[in-house]
Amino acid sequence: MDREILTALESQQRILQEQNKNLSAIRASLGEQNRMLEVLGRIGMRDVLVEVRAVIQDRQMSMLETMQQIESGRSIARWGDGELKLMMQPEFQLMFQQSSPALARDLQNMLFDHDMNSDRLILALPTVFTTRLWMGIWAENWHVMGPLLKASRAKWGNTHVSRPVFFERHGKDAVAAWRRVWDGKRVCIISGRGSRFELIPELFDNVAHVSHIYSEPTNAYAHLETIKADVKDVMPETDVFLIALGPTGSVLAGYLSSEAGGECHAVDIGHLSASYSNVFHKTANPEQLPIVSASRSN
Repeated sequence: MDREILTALESQQRILQEQNKNLSAIRASLGEQNRMLEVLGRIGMRDVLVEVRAVIQDRQMSMLETMQQIESGRSIARWGDGELKLMMQPEFQLMFQQSSPALARDLQNMLFDHDMNSDRLILALPTVFTTRLWMGIWAENWHVMGPLLKASRAKWGNTHVSRPVFFERHGKDAVAAWRRVWDGKRVCIISGRGSRFELIPELFDNVAHVSHIYSEPTNAYAHLETIKADVKDVMPETDVFLIALGPTGSVLAGYLSSEAGGECHAVDIGHLSASYSNVFHKTANPEQLPIVSASRSN
């Protein structure tokens, strides 16, 4: 009986091994197909991508150039895939921010007014990528987004200054660039209550003073007017506002840098702390972290 069981188990093991080989072959084939689809996508979108590069990348500051402008006192509002989709696609929903016509309009107006406000505010756009995600974004939105961007003549900032790639490429120089922005200054952090943002000492132990304004960790745009009112209370004793509120942070940075918002130095820093930790401490990618940290949710 034991021999029969052993034979059956060995037979089952051989079957599983063969199935694993087949699955590996299928995965390899699918990977090759995906790579070919990306190549075909680039070929099919060649004209669009040439135009995207001419309008964005050819007029874009490098990451270090962007940081030099922030250090000099210019504010920054950053666009990523979420901001672009919320601006262009009414049906799109971020996990932490519902779409709304008002939010889309505010983001669009920042582009319309870019040249008029560019002495105070940098609008930062992503480097032109040709991954499947970004080719989908260009394919779906460039016919609307292109004319908005072409209307401006100012240079774009680079949105990746707060992303892991900045620390990967520039290491300690990237850390030093950010630390110079708030060195010896009074800082106000505007973030969602219990959110991913963390005031890590490797970046922030050189500030003179820190205050906080908390909004909601999700759908912060619905509370934008409350945030603006809270900012007025701390404005006299604040040198730099650091904002980590997703798309609402982009809108808020634009408002605070304007005459109506007090011409403040407002920096949309997004996932800066998590990006630093991802590169230097090998933690999870910022988007893989929970929206609300269990240790800071109360």
